[in-house]
Amino acid sequence: MPQSSESSYAREPFFNTRLIINTLLVLANSALLLFVIKWADVVHWPYFLAAVSAAIIGFLEPRKGWILAVLQAVFLWVGYTFFTAAPENGGKQELELFCLYGSIFLTFLGSFVGGILKRAVGK
Repeated sequence: MPQSSESSYAREPFFNTRLIINTLLVLANSALLLFVIKWADVVHWPYFLAAVSAAIIGFLEPRKGWILAVLQAVFLWVGYTFFTAAPENGGKQELELFCLYGSIFLTFLGSFVGGILKRAVGK
């Protein structure tokens, strides 16, 4: 009797090589997204990058993408809060914060959608 994909997911360990590699990918993407948030004058570029990268997270890890989404959200918030300088212009700071928190929201939404797409393609 052929094994279903559900049983193959159940037997693999939670922390495996693929998850570690994808965690490094999320770390690099978070750094890129922080750069785009600091550089952008509009919300379109950070939101586009956040949505696409989150969908890729969900597609790469349809079952464990939630942990990668949480890691990206934490990396974004910690990176912005502790490792970037606040802009002197109040309008620019509001734009950056709007991009930051919107990107965090899109990370969760996009990873959920990416996981659904991966499962749909796999069936």
